[in-house]
Amino acid sequence: MSACAHSATAAKSMTPKSSTTASPTSAATTSASATAPVTHPRTAKELTAALLVLKDMPSGFSVQPKDNGAQPMASSTAPSCATFVKLSNAAHLPGSIASADRSFSGGQNGPEIDEELDALKSVDAATGTQQNVVTALGSCHSVKLAIPGAGTSDVKVESVSAPQFGSDPAAARMTMTSGPASGLEVTMVTTRVEDVELAMTFVGAVPDDIDGATQLAVEKVQTTLGASSKA
Repeated sequence: MSACAHSATAAKSMTPKSSTTASPTSAATTSASATAPVTHPRTAKELTAALLVLKDMPSGFSVQPKDNGAQPMASSTAPSCATFVKLSNAAHLPGSIASADRSFSGGQNGPEIDEELDALKSVDAATGTQQNVVTALGSCHSVKLAIPGAGTSDVKVESVSAPQFGSDPAAARMTMTSGPASGLEVTMVTTRVEDVELAMTFVGAVPDDIDGATQLAVEKVQTTLGASSKA
């Protein structure tokens, strides 16, 4: 969960090729499909195969190379933000046994979309982790973001309506209100598909795009891993 670390410029909207607007009805239909139970711990190779790929994206997108440089770090003196800060600064979710991620860019002016998958050791472990993430997103309202080589931005954090795909979905919008990233808005969506945690981060995407991309991501995890979003 590293939505605070993204500092691209928001711009044009993005619409996944296979879906534009997601609805609770279509989510229920997708979730009702029969799937095999978890029989072994997920591997990074399996998670990588379950990520969205370039052909899933609209025209004009490219895959962005992984940035291994110094990352922005969130901080707060508010006790209610302790878990949010810890999750924001962590490379992977606590308890993750395998992970995979991929980033897409629509060009110099965006939009940018990041997807991350983390496998937990069991459905129960993933359920508990997702509940902790949901609580963290709803309990923290502001943090500071230190951007290496640039300075510090104040960040407003607010819960927003989440795409209704997967189990226990939640979303938050982070608005940079000062400093080098002032004006930037980042939307982070998190949900669970069986023992797999899915996090999507959007810069410069409109709500319908966020719904569509999240639906595609959940469906790909279900199809590739044989996972049910309601387990």
